[in-house]
Amino acid sequence: MIRTWKVMRFCAQTSVRVPFYRQFGVVSCVQQKLASSLCAPRGTRVSEIVPEASSSTPGDRAGKKQSAVQSEHTDDGWGAEDELLNNRKSIPNLKVSELLKDVPRSKLRPERKSADASREAAKPPAPPVHRKTAIEKDTLQILQHRYQDPNESEERYDKELKLRYTILQSNDARHRDLMMLIGSRKNRERERMLVLEGRRLIMDGYQAGLRLEAIVTSDVKLLADLTFRAKLKACPIFLVKRQTMMEWSSLTTSPGLIGIFGEPSNMSELVTRNATGSKRLPVTVVCDNIREPNNLGSIVRSCAAVSVREVILLKGCAHPWDLKCLRGGAGAHFRVPIYGPIETYQLPEHVRAGSIFVVADNKQPTDERNGFRWKHYDRIDYGSADHVVLVIGGETYGVSDDIRSLIHQLTHNDGEQAPQDRKFLAHIPLANGVESLNTASALSVILYEMRRTLLQLEDTT
Repeated sequence: MIRTWKVMRFCAQTSVRVPFYRQFGVVSCVQQKLASSLCAPRGTRVSEIVPEASSSTPGDRAGKKQSAVQSEHTDDGWGAEDELLNNRKSIPNLKVSELLKDVPRSKLRPERKSADASREAAKPPAPPVHRKTAIEKDTLQILQHRYQDPNESEERYDKELKLRYTILQSNDARHRDLMMLIGSRKNRERERMLVLEGRRLIMDGYQAGLRLEAIVTSDVKLLADLTFRAKLKACPIFLVKRQTMMEWSSLTTSPGLIGIFGEPSNMSELVTRNATGSKRLPVTVVCDNIREPNNLGSIVRSCAAVSVREVILLKGCAHPWDLKCLRGGAGAHFRVPIYGPIETYQLPEHVRAGSIFVVADNKQPTDERNGFRWKHYDRIDYGSADHVVLVIGGETYGVSDDIRSLIHQLTHNDGEQAPQDRKFLAHIPLANGVESLNTASALSVILYEMRRTLLQLEDTT
């Protein structure tokens, strides 16, 4: 039995008409659709094929046939789908997205151009371009992370100041070293260097006997304000951009001068030499949990002005050689011995036997824990012992309970004097609803009262 599809194929390939007793519409439809002239791929009709020469090979004929079809597509403006189907036969396993790359955009959607034009016309007008002001331009320059300058550093000589300086570029290795030294306290400690910013602080450090290693400035004319200008010939001077100086500075407005000094091998010897003409009071100031560098610098400055014996910093305080702390001290770091920050258990090593302890605290009068006696700061007998230890804490929490317990233990170990007569809470009376004073201000009030009492006692004896 012959299958139906074989009959259909036979009818399509031959021109012989098979007589049927009944005329089926399906057979005639199949003969029409599967005719030899319509079996070619879409877009390659027989009537459109250019006749080839008899001498050409079958491969050449196929290539000419395909090029002729493509040219007809281009001329007649046929759709891109026809071209894609033709090209897909010659390139196996090629994705449609790859074929679309070679088809011009105008052939894909010829009607899209008018739609795009109407869409562009419907768009709102673009906002006006914002022009940056001079301040905004300077801010953008300052916020740049690094300045890549193709130029090289250059040596120059100033005839008025009679000084030789170096215009330092960002691609110089010294530029990177200075940036790391000024910006990192760990690098300064490793290199044993001190950084002082500003004309006054640089002069204080030089007069204190520190060794000047380098000067960094944003304007050579600022060097004329230094009194030791004649001794700068042996010191390297670097000129950097103003934006670079503002990045390196720890202040809001940079003074334009940074001095780099070598840390002395024996700081206590340097302090003793600077305080030769002043008599030191038998007072030790202990700072507990003072985290603000500016406040700590002011405390060191007040201690140097009163001329106390030493300043001890407990762990939790700001670092004494921080840039802000150095600026707040205004050169006082080189005129009073500073120890720490140290642990709490190391405090007895710096306390003399038989000392009285004064804790600056403005709490309630009934707060007399651990045997402390609450008194006004001007009613305490500071001359009742050979040495006075003044303990001051931060503005928020005050002196910690660990320090009170340690003082209570130290006073009970020594039996020379009654424990209650060696521990005091100094109270500063305040008016007008003010709760407390600044830490540095409260310390200054108590220190000068100590100075008055001790000097008066010394004159009477």
